[in-house]
Amino acid sequence: MDLFAYPVSLVMKFWHFVLSFLVDADSGIAWVGSVLLLVVTVRLLLMRSMYRQQFSMRKMAQIAPKMKELQNKYKDRKSPEDRQEQAKEMQALYADAGVNPAAGCLPLLVQIPVFIGLYHVLLNFSPPGKSIEEASQMTNGAFQPEQVASFLNAEIFGVPLASYIRMPQEVMDSLHPGLVREDILVLAVPLFVLAGIATFINMWNSFRRQAAAKKAEQEALAQVDADERAGGPVVDGEVVEIDGEPANPASASATDDDDAARTPGTATVGPAGTAGAAGAAGAAAKPQDFQSIAESMTESMNQSMKIMMYLFPFFPIVGAYFFNFPIAIGLYWLTNNIWTAVQSHFFMEKLDKELPMSSREGLPPSAFM
Repeated sequence: MDLFAYPVSLVMKFWHFVLSFLVDADSGIAWVGSVLLLVVTVRLLLMRSMYRQQFSMRKMAQIAPKMKELQNKYKDRKSPEDRQEQAKEMQALYADAGVNPAAGCLPLLVQIPVFIGLYHVLLNFSPPGKSIEEASQMTNGAFQPEQVASFLNAEIFGVPLASYIRMPQEVMDSLHPGLVREDILVLAVPLFVLAGIATFINMWNSFRRQAAAKKAEQEALAQVDADERAGGPVVDGEVVEIDGEPANPASASATDDDDAARTPGTATVGPAGTAGAAGAAGAAAKPQDFQSIAESMTESMNQSMKIMMYLFPFFPIVGAYFFNFPIAIGLYWLTNNIWTAVQSHFFMEKLDKELPMSSREGLPPSAFM
């Protein structure tokens, strides 16, 4: 845990040192400011990768029709050589578009250890089972005992930053004489409820954009399929089918009659002797291809995200009670979500200008950050 906690405490210590030149180092303003500036620091460091995430998602939406065309090209070619060639063309398509399908993972992978480290640091300012006197003599990450004692004395609206809802009364008495649980609840409940609401708003906006992107992508892919049907199949240089109907109904009817007379129960198309019934049976028996598997996985992910959208906002509230989230954690959570909402808005405006989407190309999903 120290692997995550020490870098987080080091950033907080730096900002507390800077703010100590402007305000009293032992004041709540200095310590609240160090927590908020930790959010700013992490989000600024991640800003470029998060924008690249959004950029890649939009480009992926743009090239979805080309990917569909490529899949259609190889749908009946199953040899290992064909699979390798398809993979090469897919990689070339990604390279030409300048996208990385894995780009969306980095911001989340960075933020999770930051939150774990922050939780560990803030909780260990007043660790469970330790008195305030004992805690003030311990180190906490990069913080020395005198800085730990300073944090324990810091307050916001008269409530210690280190306090939490289920803090034992004897600990409250040693932390701040006269402090009662109602004082903590008056600040903690609105703070963590607002953090949960902000989390829900961000996830709802993200889900809404992803749903719009999926719908637009499906329309674009349906258009690709329609274009393919309108252009083929071709037998002996002639288009024999357009949008599922014979290209020449009269000749097709005559051909069907001849075929039926020659071989009852069997339909052939043109001199090539392609068996329509056998082809249909083969198509029905064909195993589920990669595209259908990917669509199934995407649908499962969307359902999971929809469930998370309603459950995850309760986490700060549940954590405040059951996991003893201190007041400082609530400040971090709320500030982080406000930053996310504002940043996503400006990212979308910028992308709308740089990568305007046609009706065929769809809209970009915006991952929860």
